[in-house]
Amino acid sequence: MNERVLLVKIDKPAGGLQRLSHSEPIGLCYLAALLKKRAIDCRLLHLLRTSVEDDLRNVLADYQPTVVGFSVRNFNFNRSCDSVRLVREVIPNARIAIGGECVTSENAVRLAETADADMAVISDGEQAFLTYLEGASPADIPGIAYRGSDGVHAMSTSAAQRVYPAELPMMEREGLPMDEYSAEAFPGKRYATIHAQRGCRYKCTFCHTACRYERPLSRSVKQILEEVDHLTTRYGVETLAIWDEDFFSNPRRVRAIAQGLVDRGSPVKWHTYMKLTDLKNPKVHRLLPLLRQSGYSRSVIGLESFIPATLRHYHKAGGPNVEESLQILCDHGIRVCPSYIIGEPHENYGLIQYGLNRLLMLRESGIAIDFPYVSFLVPFPGTPIHKEYHRRGLIQDENWDHYDGEHVIVRCECPMEKLVELRNGFYQEFYGDA
Repeated sequence: MNERVLLVKIDKPAGGLQRLSHSEPIGLCYLAALLKKRAIDCRLLHLLRTSVEDDLRNVLADYQPTVVGFSVRNFNFNRSCDSVRLVREVIPNARIAIGGECVTSENAVRLAETADADMAVISDGEQAFLTYLEGASPADIPGIAYRGSDGVHAMSTSAAQRVYPAELPMMEREGLPMDEYSAEAFPGKRYATIHAQRGCRYKCTFCHTACRYERPLSRSVKQILEEVDHLTTRYGVETLAIWDEDFFSNPRRVRAIAQGLVDRGSPVKWHTYMKLTDLKNPKVHRLLPLLRQSGYSRSVIGLESFIPATLRHYHKAGGPNVEESLQILCDHGIRVCPSYIIGEPHENYGLIQYGLNRLLMLRESGIAIDFPYVSFLVPFPGTPIHKEYHRRGLIQDENWDHYDGEHVIVRCECPMEKLVELRNGFYQEFYGDA
Protein backbone atom coordinates (compact mmCIF):
# COMPACT_ATOMS: atom_id res chain seq x y z
CA MET A 1 0.00 0.00 0.00
CA ASN A 2 1.67 3.21 -1.22
CA GLU A 3 -0.81 5.76 0.02
CA ARG A 4 0.19 9.32 0.88
CA VAL A 5 -2.39 10.76 3.25
CA LEU A 6 -2.84 14.48 3.90
CA LEU A 7 -4.98 15.34 6.95
CA VAL A 8 -6.33 18.90 6.96
CA LYS A 9 -8.17 21.15 9.39
CA ILE A 10 -9.20 24.73 8.57
CA ASP A 11 -9.65 27.02 11.57
CA LYS A 12 -11.06 30.46 12.15
CA PRO A 13 -8.66 33.38 12.68
CA ALA A 14 -7.66 33.91 16.31
CA GLY A 15 -8.94 36.76 18.49
CA GLY A 16 -12.34 38.40 18.36
CA LEU A 17 -14.73 39.07 21.22
CA GLN A 18 -14.42 35.48 22.36
CA ARG A 19 -10.61 35.66 22.36
CA LEU A 20 -10.31 32.54 20.23
CA SER A 21 -6.98 30.73 20.40
CA HIS A 22 -5.69 27.64 18.62
CA SER A 23 -4.40 24.24 19.63
CA GLU A 24 -3.76 20.93 17.93
CA PRO A 25 -6.49 19.26 15.82
CA ILE A 26 -6.82 16.38 18.27
CA GLY A 27 -8.81 13.98 16.10
CA LEU A 28 -6.40 14.30 13.18
CA CYS A 29 -3.42 13.91 15.51
CA TYR A 30 -4.69 10.53 16.73
CA LEU A 31 -5.48 9.46 13.19
CA ALA A 32 -2.01 10.44 11.98
CA ALA A 33 -0.40 8.54 14.86
CA LEU A 34 -2.31 5.38 13.99
CA LEU A 35 -1.47 5.63 10.29
CA LYS A 36 2.22 6.17 10.99
CA LYS A 37 2.22 3.19 13.36
CA ARG A 38 0.98 1.15 10.38
CA ALA A 39 3.79 2.63 8.21
CA ILE A 40 1.38 4.68 6.09
CA ASP A 41 2.89 7.93 4.80
CA CYS A 42 0.94 10.76 6.40
CA ARG A 43 1.17 14.54 6.82
CA LEU A 44 -0.76 16.97 9.03
CA LEU A 45 -1.84 20.41 7.80
CA HIS A 46 -3.48 22.88 10.20
CA LEU A 47 -4.54 26.03 8.34
CA LEU A 48 -4.83 29.00 10.69
CA ARG A 49 -4.51 31.98 8.36
CA THR A 50 -6.70 33.59 5.73
CA SER A 51 -4.48 32.27 2.90
CA VAL A 52 -6.11 28.82 2.98
CA GLU A 53 -6.23 28.30 -0.78
CA ASP A 54 -2.60 29.24 -1.43
CA ASP A 55 -1.28 27.26 1.54
CA LEU A 56 -3.26 24.15 0.59
CA ARG A 57 -2.35 24.41 -3.09
CA ASN A 58 1.36 24.57 -2.21
CA VAL A 59 1.19 21.49 0.02
CA LEU A 60 -0.80 19.54 -2.58
CA ALA A 61 1.76 20.33 -5.27
CA ASP A 62 4.65 19.37 -3.00
CA TYR A 63 3.25 16.26 -1.31
CA GLN A 64 0.97 14.87 -4.04
CA PRO A 65 -1.32 12.96 -1.66
CA THR A 66 -3.41 10.04 -2.86
CA VAL A 67 -5.93 10.55 -0.03
CA VAL A 68 -6.99 13.81 1.64
CA GLY A 69 -8.98 13.83 4.89
CA PHE A 70 -10.71 16.93 6.25
CA SER A 71 -11.68 17.50 9.87
CA VAL A 72 -15.01 19.30 9.58
CA ARG A 73 -17.09 21.17 12.10
CA ASN A 74 -20.18 23.24 11.41
CA PHE A 75 -18.33 26.55 11.20
CA ASN A 76 -15.67 25.29 8.76
CA PHE A 77 -17.77 22.92 6.65
CA ASN A 78 -18.33 25.32 3.76
CA ARG A 79 -14.67 26.34 3.64
CA SER A 80 -13.73 22.67 3.70
CA CYS A 81 -16.04 22.05 0.73
CA ASP A 82 -14.23 24.84 -1.13
CA SER A 83 -10.95 23.11 -0.33
CA VAL A 84 -12.27 19.79 -1.61
CA ARG A 85 -12.95 21.47 -4.94
CA LEU A 86 -9.35 22.71 -4.94
CA VAL A 87 -8.08 19.18 -4.31
CA ARG A 88 -10.20 17.89 -7.19
CA GLU A 89 -8.68 20.56 -9.41
CA VAL A 90 -5.04 19.92 -8.46
CA ILE A 91 -5.15 16.12 -7.93
CA PRO A 92 -8.25 14.79 -9.73
CA ASN A 93 -7.71 11.16 -8.71
CA ALA A 94 -7.26 11.76 -5.00
CA ARG A 95 -9.78 10.13 -2.70
CA ILE A 96 -11.34 12.48 -0.19
CA ALA A 97 -12.78 11.79 3.26
CA ILE A 98 -14.47 14.02 5.82
CA GLY A 99 -15.06 13.43 9.50
CA GLY A 100 -15.85 15.38 12.63
CA GLU A 101 -18.48 16.04 15.22
CA CYS A 102 -20.99 17.52 12.77
CA VAL A 103 -21.16 14.23 10.81
CA THR A 104 -24.03 12.11 12.15
CA SER A 105 -25.90 9.03 11.02
CA GLU A 106 -28.76 11.30 9.96
CA ASN A 107 -26.71 13.61 7.73
CA ALA A 108 -23.61 11.67 6.67
CA VAL A 109 -24.85 10.85 3.17
CA ARG A 110 -25.99 14.43 2.54
CA LEU A 111 -22.71 15.90 3.81
CA ALA A 112 -20.64 13.51 1.69
CA GLU A 113 -22.69 14.50 -1.36
CA THR A 114 -22.43 18.22 -0.57
CA ALA A 115 -18.67 18.05 -0.04
CA ASP A 116 -18.12 15.73 -3.04
CA ALA A 117 -16.31 13.40 -0.63
CA ASP A 118 -15.75 9.72 -1.24
CA MET A 119 -16.33 8.93 2.42
CA ALA A 120 -17.82 10.59 5.52
CA VAL A 121 -16.94 9.06 8.90
CA ILE A 122 -19.32 9.15 11.87
CA SER A 123 -17.98 9.49 15.44
CA ASP A 124 -14.59 7.86 16.22
CA GLY A 125 -12.92 7.67 12.83
CA GLU A 126 -9.52 6.07 13.36
CA GLN A 127 -10.37 2.43 12.73
CA ALA A 128 -12.89 3.15 9.97
CA PHE A 129 -10.43 5.35 8.07
CA LEU A 130 -7.61 2.84 8.45
CA THR A 131 -9.84 0.02 7.21
CA TYR A 132 -10.83 2.15 4.23
CA LEU A 133 -7.18 2.74 3.34
CA GLU A 134 -6.45 -0.96 3.65
CA GLY A 135 -8.94 -1.64 0.87
CA ALA A 136 -12.00 -3.01 2.64
CA SER A 137 -15.31 -2.71 0.86
CA PRO A 138 -16.83 0.59 2.05
CA ALA A 139 -20.22 -1.07 2.45
CA ASP A 140 -18.74 -3.26 5.18
CA ILE A 141 -16.93 -0.51 7.16
CA PRO A 142 -18.99 0.42 10.24
CA GLY A 143 -20.24 3.97 10.57
CA ILE A 144 -19.49 5.61 7.23
CA ALA A 145 -21.25 7.09 4.23
CA TYR A 146 -19.48 6.29 0.97
CA ARG A 147 -19.62 6.84 -2.78
CA GLY A 148 -20.48 3.58 -4.51
CA SER A 149 -19.16 2.40 -7.86
CA ASP A 150 -22.26 3.89 -9.46
CA GLY A 151 -21.37 7.32 -8.04
CA VAL A 152 -24.28 7.28 -5.58
CA HIS A 153 -23.64 7.82 -1.87
CA ALA A 154 -25.02 5.36 0.68
CA MET A 155 -24.59 4.31 4.30
CA SER A 156 -22.56 1.27 5.24
CA THR A 157 -24.30 -1.75 6.69
CA SER A 158 -23.45 -1.32 10.39
CA ALA A 159 -23.38 1.52 12.90
CA ALA A 160 -20.30 3.43 14.04
CA GLN A 161 -18.12 1.66 16.60
CA ARG A 162 -16.30 3.23 19.52
CA VAL A 163 -12.53 3.33 19.56
CA TYR A 164 -10.88 2.69 22.93
CA PRO A 165 -8.51 5.61 23.54
CA ALA A 166 -6.05 3.43 25.48
CA GLU A 167 -5.51 1.38 22.30
CA LEU A 168 -4.40 4.42 20.29
CA PRO A 169 -0.81 5.63 20.09
CA MET A 170 0.16 9.05 21.41
CA MET A 171 -1.05 11.97 19.29
CA GLU A 172 1.21 12.78 16.35
CA ARG A 173 2.21 16.45 16.19
CA GLU A 174 5.08 16.58 13.69
CA GLY A 175 4.50 19.25 11.06
CA LEU A 176 2.03 21.24 13.16
CA PRO A 177 2.68 24.92 13.97
CA MET A 178 3.30 24.15 17.65
CA ASP A 179 4.89 27.55 18.26
CA GLU A 180 1.64 29.25 17.16
CA TYR A 181 -0.62 27.52 19.67
CA SER A 182 -1.52 29.60 22.69
CA ALA A 183 -4.05 30.29 25.41
CA GLU A 184 -4.83 33.72 26.77
CA ALA A 185 -4.88 32.21 30.26
CA PHE A 186 -1.16 31.49 29.85
CA PRO A 187 0.22 34.48 27.94
CA GLY A 188 3.58 34.02 26.26
CA LYS A 189 3.84 30.34 27.21
CA ARG A 190 4.19 27.37 24.87
CA TYR A 191 0.87 25.54 24.94
CA ALA A 192 -0.48 22.13 23.99
CA THR A 193 -3.62 20.02 24.38
CA ILE A 194 -4.22 16.39 25.26
CA HIS A 195 -7.16 14.11 25.89
CA ALA A 196 -7.34 11.74 28.83
CA GLN A 197 -10.67 10.19 27.81
CA ARG A 198 -13.54 10.31 25.36
CA GLY A 199 -17.14 10.59 26.42
CA CYS A 200 -19.22 12.03 29.24
CA ARG A 201 -21.60 10.77 31.92
CA TYR A 202 -24.10 13.54 31.28
CA LYS A 203 -26.69 14.15 28.57
CA CYS A 204 -26.75 17.89 27.99
CA THR A 205 -29.24 18.47 25.20
CA PHE A 206 -27.01 20.91 23.28
CA CYS A 207 -23.87 18.74 23.25
CA HIS A 208 -22.44 16.57 20.47
CA THR A 209 -20.52 14.39 22.92
CA ALA A 210 -23.68 13.41 24.80
CA CYS A 211 -25.12 12.07 21.53
CA ARG A 212 -22.02 10.13 20.50
CA TYR A 213 -21.01 8.31 23.67
CA GLU A 214 -22.83 6.35 26.35
CA ARG A 215 -20.00 6.56 28.90
CA PRO A 216 -16.42 7.82 29.16
CA LEU A 217 -13.54 5.61 28.05
CA SER A 218 -10.10 6.57 29.31
CA ARG A 219 -6.44 6.31 28.45
CA SER A 220 -4.15 4.98 31.14
CA VAL A 221 -2.45 7.28 33.64
CA LYS A 222 0.89 6.02 32.31
CA GLN A 223 -0.03 7.08 28.77
CA ILE A 224 -1.12 10.53 29.93
CA LEU A 225 2.03 11.20 31.96
CA GLU A 226 4.25 9.94 29.16
CA GLU A 227 2.58 12.37 26.77
CA VAL A 228 3.15 15.26 29.18
CA ASP A 229 6.82 14.25 29.38
CA HIS A 230 7.01 14.14 25.59
CA LEU A 231 5.45 17.58 25.22
CA THR A 232 7.79 19.21 27.71
CA THR A 233 10.95 17.63 26.33
CA ARG A 234 10.20 17.55 22.58
CA TYR A 235 8.31 20.85 22.23
CA GLY A 236 9.22 22.80 25.35
CA VAL A 237 5.55 22.97 26.36
CA GLU A 238 4.99 25.01 29.52
CA THR A 239 1.19 25.05 29.72
CA LEU A 240 -1.36 22.39 29.00
CA ALA A 241 -5.09 21.84 28.52
CA ILE A 242 -6.74 18.48 29.13
CA TRP A 243 -9.91 19.11 27.14
CA ASP A 244 -12.11 16.22 28.28
CA GLU A 245 -15.76 17.12 28.75
CA ASP A 246 -15.87 14.96 31.91
CA PHE A 247 -12.29 14.91 33.24
CA PHE A 248 -13.35 14.45 36.87
CA SER A 249 -15.57 11.42 36.21
CA ASN A 250 -12.90 9.26 37.90
CA PRO A 251 -11.34 11.12 40.87
CA ARG A 252 -8.92 8.26 41.52
CA ARG A 253 -7.45 8.66 38.04
CA VAL A 254 -7.27 12.45 38.46
CA ARG A 255 -5.37 11.95 41.73
CA ALA A 256 -2.91 9.61 40.02
CA ILE A 257 -2.30 12.12 37.22
CA ALA A 258 -1.75 14.99 39.65
CA GLN A 259 0.52 12.91 41.88
CA GLY A 260 2.49 11.78 38.84
CA LEU A 261 3.09 15.39 37.83
CA VAL A 262 4.19 16.27 41.37
CA ASP A 263 6.55 13.29 41.51
CA ARG A 264 8.11 14.31 38.19
CA GLY A 265 8.55 17.89 39.30
CA SER A 266 6.62 18.71 36.13
CA PRO A 267 7.05 22.33 35.04
CA VAL A 268 3.66 22.60 33.34
CA LYS A 269 0.74 24.74 34.39
CA TRP A 270 -2.50 23.11 33.31
CA HIS A 271 -6.26 23.52 33.18
CA THR A 272 -9.33 21.44 32.40
CA TYR A 273 -13.07 21.54 32.07
CA MET A 274 -14.95 20.99 35.33
CA LYS A 275 -18.65 20.65 36.12
CA LEU A 276 -20.55 22.20 39.00
CA THR A 277 -21.55 18.68 39.99
CA ASP A 278 -17.85 17.84 40.40
CA LEU A 279 -17.64 20.55 43.04
CA LYS A 280 -20.39 18.82 45.00
CA ASN A 281 -18.27 15.64 45.22
CA PRO A 282 -16.20 15.38 48.45
CA LYS A 283 -13.63 13.25 46.60
CA VAL A 284 -12.97 16.17 44.25
CA HIS A 285 -12.76 18.59 47.18
CA ARG A 286 -10.01 16.47 48.71
CA LEU A 287 -8.10 16.54 45.43
CA LEU A 288 -7.83 20.33 45.19
CA PRO A 289 -4.64 20.84 47.28
CA LEU A 290 -2.81 18.16 45.28
CA LEU A 291 -4.13 19.56 42.00
CA ARG A 292 -2.82 23.00 42.88
CA GLN A 293 0.54 21.54 43.86
CA SER A 294 0.75 19.77 40.49
CA GLY A 295 0.39 23.04 38.57
CA TYR A 296 -3.37 23.00 38.09
CA SER A 297 -4.37 26.66 37.94
CA ARG A 298 -7.75 27.04 36.24
CA SER A 299 -11.11 25.34 35.73
CA VAL A 300 -13.37 26.03 32.78
CA ILE A 301 -16.84 25.70 34.30
CA GLY A 302 -19.91 25.22 32.11
CA LEU A 303 -22.41 27.31 34.06
CA GLU A 304 -24.43 27.78 30.83
CA SER A 305 -27.26 29.64 32.58
CA PHE A 306 -28.59 31.01 35.86
CA ILE A 307 -32.20 30.64 34.64
CA PRO A 308 -33.85 27.51 36.13
CA ALA A 309 -36.10 26.77 33.12
CA THR A 310 -33.13 27.00 30.77
CA LEU A 311 -31.01 24.70 32.93
CA ARG A 312 -33.82 22.13 33.02
CA HIS A 313 -34.07 22.21 29.24
CA TYR A 314 -30.30 21.77 28.91
CA HIS A 315 -30.28 18.94 31.51
CA LYS A 316 -27.72 20.97 33.45
CA ALA A 317 -27.15 21.37 37.18
CA GLY A 318 -27.29 24.80 38.76
CA GLY A 319 -29.07 26.02 41.86
CA PRO A 320 -28.71 28.82 44.37
CA ASN A 321 -25.28 27.81 45.70
CA VAL A 322 -23.23 28.32 42.54
CA GLU A 323 -21.13 31.07 44.12
CA GLU A 324 -20.33 28.91 47.15
CA SER A 325 -19.20 26.05 44.91
CA LEU A 326 -16.95 28.30 42.83
CA GLN A 327 -15.47 29.82 45.97
CA ILE A 328 -14.15 26.38 46.91
CA LEU A 329 -11.87 26.53 43.86
CA CYS A 330 -10.72 30.05 44.60
CA ASP A 331 -9.92 29.11 48.20
CA HIS A 332 -7.34 26.71 46.74
CA GLY A 333 -5.84 29.27 44.35
CA ILE A 334 -7.63 27.92 41.27
CA ARG A 335 -9.15 30.46 38.90
CA VAL A 336 -12.56 30.03 37.26
CA CYS A 337 -13.35 30.51 33.57
CA PRO A 338 -17.16 30.38 33.27
CA SER A 339 -18.94 29.55 30.04
CA TYR A 340 -22.48 30.84 29.58
CA ILE A 341 -25.15 30.51 26.86
CA ILE A 342 -27.84 33.04 25.98
CA GLY A 343 -30.74 32.87 23.54
CA GLU A 344 -32.90 29.94 24.67
CA PRO A 345 -36.33 30.52 23.00
CA HIS A 346 -38.22 31.39 26.20
CA GLU A 347 -35.60 33.91 27.39
CA ASN A 348 -36.60 37.55 27.26
CA TYR A 349 -34.44 40.65 27.65
CA GLY A 350 -34.89 40.81 31.41
CA LEU A 351 -33.96 37.17 32.03
CA ILE A 352 -30.84 37.40 29.88
CA GLN A 353 -29.77 40.65 31.52
CA TYR A 354 -30.29 39.08 34.95
CA GLY A 355 -28.06 36.13 34.06
CA LEU A 356 -25.26 38.25 32.61
CA ASN A 357 -25.37 40.62 35.58
CA ARG A 358 -25.06 37.69 37.96
CA LEU A 359 -22.10 36.45 35.94
CA LEU A 360 -20.44 39.86 36.33
CA MET A 361 -21.16 39.82 40.05
CA LEU A 362 -19.07 36.68 40.51
CA ARG A 363 -15.96 38.81 40.22
CA GLU A 364 -17.39 41.48 42.49
CA SER A 365 -18.10 38.84 45.14
CA GLY A 366 -14.42 37.93 45.25
CA ILE A 367 -14.41 34.89 42.96
CA ALA A 368 -11.34 34.90 40.73
CA ILE A 369 -12.84 34.56 37.25
CA ASP A 370 -11.03 35.14 33.99
CA PHE A 371 -11.90 35.07 30.28
CA PRO A 372 -15.62 34.31 30.60
CA TYR A 373 -17.07 32.82 27.42
CA VAL A 374 -20.58 34.01 26.53
CA SER A 375 -22.03 32.41 23.41
CA PHE A 376 -25.32 32.46 21.60
CA LEU A 377 -27.13 29.12 21.67
CA VAL A 378 -26.06 26.85 18.80
CA PRO A 379 -28.41 23.95 17.91
CA PHE A 380 -25.78 21.57 16.55
CA PRO A 381 -27.19 18.97 14.12
CA GLY A 382 -27.61 15.60 15.75
CA THR A 383 -28.34 17.01 19.21
CA PRO A 384 -31.77 16.78 20.89
CA ILE A 385 -32.04 20.56 20.92
CA HIS A 386 -31.56 20.75 17.14
CA LYS A 387 -34.23 18.15 16.52
CA GLU A 388 -36.68 19.96 18.80
CA TYR A 389 -36.02 23.44 17.43
CA HIS A 390 -36.15 22.24 13.84
CA ARG A 391 -39.53 20.64 14.53
CA ARG A 392 -40.81 23.84 16.17
CA GLY A 393 -39.52 26.09 13.38
CA LEU A 394 -37.21 28.01 15.74
CA ILE A 395 -34.01 27.77 13.69
CA GLN A 396 -33.74 31.01 11.75
CA ASP A 397 -30.27 30.58 10.24
CA GLU A 398 -29.21 27.42 8.38
CA ASN A 399 -25.80 28.78 7.31
CA TRP A 400 -23.26 26.57 9.07
CA ASP A 401 -20.62 29.29 8.78
CA HIS A 402 -22.54 30.95 11.61
CA TYR A 403 -22.68 27.91 13.93
CA ASP A 404 -19.83 29.23 16.04
CA GLY A 405 -21.49 30.78 19.09
CA GLU A 406 -21.04 34.29 17.70
CA HIS A 407 -24.21 34.43 15.58
CA VAL A 408 -27.85 34.24 16.64
CA ILE A 409 -29.27 31.02 15.20
CA VAL A 410 -32.40 30.42 17.29
CA ARG A 411 -35.48 32.62 17.57
CA CYS A 412 -36.08 33.74 21.12
CA GLU A 413 -38.28 36.26 22.94
CA CYS A 414 -35.38 38.71 23.05
CA PRO A 415 -34.88 40.32 19.61
CA MET A 416 -31.64 39.49 17.81
CA GLU A 417 -30.22 43.00 17.98
CA LYS A 418 -30.88 43.12 21.73
CA LEU A 419 -29.18 39.76 22.24
CA VAL A 420 -26.08 41.04 20.49
CA GLU A 421 -26.24 44.27 22.46
CA LEU A 422 -26.43 42.37 25.77
CA ARG A 423 -23.54 40.03 24.91
CA ASN A 424 -21.30 42.86 23.67
CA GLY A 425 -22.22 44.96 26.67
CA PHE A 426 -21.17 42.14 29.00
CA TYR A 427 -17.74 41.92 27.38
CA GLN A 428 -17.32 45.68 27.48
CA GLU A 429 -18.21 45.73 31.17
CA PHE A 430 -15.88 42.83 31.99
CA TYR A 431 -12.86 43.86 29.94
CA GLY A 432 -13.34 47.60 29.75
CA ASP A 433 -11.49 49.13 26.79
CA ALA A 434 -8.90 46.37 26.64
